[in-house]
Amino acid sequence: MTYLFSNVTYNRAAAYALRQAVFVEERGIPANVEFDNKDDDERLYLVAYETPDLPVATLRLEPQLHHVMRFGRVCTHQDHRGQGIGQQLLTRAELWAQNHGYTSGLIHGELTAQTFYERCGYAVTAGPYDEDGAPVVVMEKHF
Repeated sequence: MTYLFSNVTYNRAAAYALRQAVFVEERGIPANVEFDNKDDDERLYLVAYETPDLPVATLRLEPQLHHVMRFGRVCTHQDHRGQGIGQQLLTRAELWAQNHGYTSGLIHGELTAQTFYERCGYAVTAGPYDEDGAPVVVMEKHF
């Protein structure tokens, strides 16, 4: 598995394709909700590639105030779930954030993913509440 942090066009396109498959097609989230104004040319994405041409998981890095990094739009393609790829992806993103001066991670996770994030060391700090039509909780982890 290869992991690439980048905002270059092909990596961004891979992240978008995964999000289209998982959130829009599989989960039924409207594309105009899934792809928002945070998806700009400067945004950094982490993508896991099984082969150079096969992206299988992604997340979006969203710097916040006070040395907090929000990890958003975290997803793994349906054919690759249950293999630990999502946890590896998140761990690499956390290490990158630490190496760039961030001291904690923030996730607005859907209730269906809460136990996954708890296994990754995150704790619920708020919620649940409705975000884009789904119940979510705010979760944090200090590095």
